[in-house]
Amino acid sequence: MVGLGIRKRLSLGIWTAFLVLCLVIVLVPFYIIVINSFKIYADISKDIFAWPGRNFTTINYQEAWRRLNFANSLKNTAIISIFSNFGGVVFCSMCGYWITRHPNKFTKCCFYIIIAFMAIPFQALMIPFARLTTKLSLSNSLFGMVICFWAMTVSLSTFIITGAVKAVPQEIESAALIDGCNPLRTYWFVVFPQIKGSVFTVATINTLWFWNDYLMTQMVLSKNSLRTIQISMQSLFNEAFFAWDVALAALTLSILPLFIFFVIAQKQVLAGASAGAVKG
Repeated sequence: MVGLGIRKRLSLGIWTAFLVLCLVIVLVPFYIIVINSFKIYADISKDIFAWPGRNFTTINYQEAWRRLNFANSLKNTAIISIFSNFGGVVFCSMCGYWITRHPNKFTKCCFYIIIAFMAIPFQALMIPFARLTTKLSLSNSLFGMVICFWAMTVSLSTFIITGAVKAVPQEIESAALIDGCNPLRTYWFVVFPQIKGSVFTVATINTLWFWNDYLMTQMVLSKNSLRTIQISMQSLFNEAFFAWDVALAALTLSILPLFIFFVIAQKQVLAGASAGAVKG
C-alpha cells in the first residue's frame, strides 16, 4: 500500500510538471508579445525577454490604433462575428434537430453529404466560391460575408448539434406536444435549452474562426472601409515589416477582445466544451 501511494504521488508529480511545462510553452509567446509592445524598437532588438524599464512607452499602441484604423476594423469584425454566429446557431441547430428526429434515407443522405463537406479544404473551393459570391452580389458587403460564413459553418455545427439532440429524451417532446406546443415551439422552448451547452461550443468554435479568418474574408471584402482586424493586420505587416514595436502592439490589440470575451464567458465555455463531448 505504501509503495502504491508513492507511485501515485510520483505519477501525479510527473503529470503536474508536464502540465506546467505545457502552460509555460503556451504563455511564453504571449509574454513576449505583450512585454515588447511597450518597448521602443532598440530595446526589442537588445533583449526580447527584458521588461520595458525606463523606456516604457504607449506610443506603439497609438500608432497601431491609427494605422489599423482599429475602431472601424473592430466594428466590422464584431458585426460579422455576431451575425454569423446568430445565423449559424439558428439554422444549423434546426437542421441538426430535424435530421435527428426524422431518420430516413433522405435525411441520412443529407447528413452524410454535410459531414463529407468537412473533409474539403477551403482552398479547393476558392475558385467556385469567388465566382458564386460575385454572381450573387455578396462581394464587398458585410451581410454578404455573413451569408458566406453561414454556409461554411453548416457541416461542423450540424455535426455537433446532431449528437447533442440524440441525448435529449423524446418523451420530453411528446409531453410538450400533448400540452399543445407546435413543433417549432417544442424545439425552441423544450429542446433548445437542453442542448445549449453544445450550442455554446459551436458558437465558441465559430467565433474563433470568424475573428481570425483572413483568406475567405480577403476574397469577399476588398474595400478599405470593410476591412476586418486580420486584413488590417496583414496590411500593416506588409507596410512595416521591420516595425516590430508597432506590429506587436497591433497583435496585442487584435488578441485583447477575444481575451476579454473568454474571461467573461469562461464558465459557459467550459460547460459548453464538456457538453459538446456527449455522444449520441
